[in-house]
Amino acid sequence: MAEMIRQFDTVNLQKNAKYLKNGLTVTSDNTSIHPRDAAGNIILQEGSDTNPLLIVEPTATKISNNSMLKILNTRFEYFKFPVITTPTNITLNTENNLLENAIPDLVYSRFKPANNQTLTTATFPGGLEFSEVVDGQPQNNTNAYYITKEIKNSGIDLRFRIKIFHTYQAENVSDVYGSAYFTIIKNGPDTQGLNRSFRGPYANFPQDGHLGDDGFGLIRTLETQILTIDEIIPNSQFDIGDTFGIGAYSGQTIHTLVADQSYWVITDASKNVDLWNQPIE
Repeated sequence: MAEMIRQFDTVNLQKNAKYLKNGLTVTSDNTSIHPRDAAGNIILQEGSDTNPLLIVEPTATKISNNSMLKILNTRFEYFKFPVITTPTNITLNTENNLLENAIPDLVYSRFKPANNQTLTTATFPGGLEFSEVVDGQPQNNTNAYYITKEIKNSGIDLRFRIKIFHTYQAENVSDVYGSAYFTIIKNGPDTQGLNRSFRGPYANFPQDGHLGDDGFGLIRTLETQILTIDEIIPNSQFDIGDTFGIGAYSGQTIHTLVADQSYWVITDASKNVDLWNQPIE
């Protein structure tokens, strides 16, 4: 019986050389090695010596460290095997930076008068004009600081720091001395009218040391006085919906409040902050 000689396609053999070099003798899409039917099944003749050699090799043995690195290449510049951590010099102060800066301060507001104003001859009128909010929380009520639900329910005490720059010029030569007093006033839905004397009165001594009958509160004509007030208002002394303002009394009409040199700052009394609500180290 004549020996049957199989003819191989040299082109396909060249294509298969790279598989043979790596120890693989079969590829799923090469029909010159294993003929397949229309469904892709390998065609074998039962009992025939002409069936091609079928070898199934464990492909896991062909996975190398080099091939794994290629698969897991994430393209990160600093990603390597083994992983190396590099410490940084970033300092996070979670108590001050994250908590205080991430949450807006619901208390802080800084007011100033929009214009110079003449103090009227009256007993603690409804409030001086401090209508310009230059920093912090905006206010719905002109010339007043409003107590919100959040402020009251937080239990926070308020710190009022006030600077009043005022001058006096007598209408008559005989009026050598004048009088000017200032207060913190409070009003609200549950108060019995405007509490004009909630805190105060506050006043300066004249520069020449001359005192009035009450022991303080005089200002000499053509004199400038700077009154500073620093008061803590406990949470127990205000309720939701209350408003605070600054009242004044003058015995004469030519007392002038200088707007650009005056301010009113409200902050959380528990915080050690400056007049712009910046932490003091």
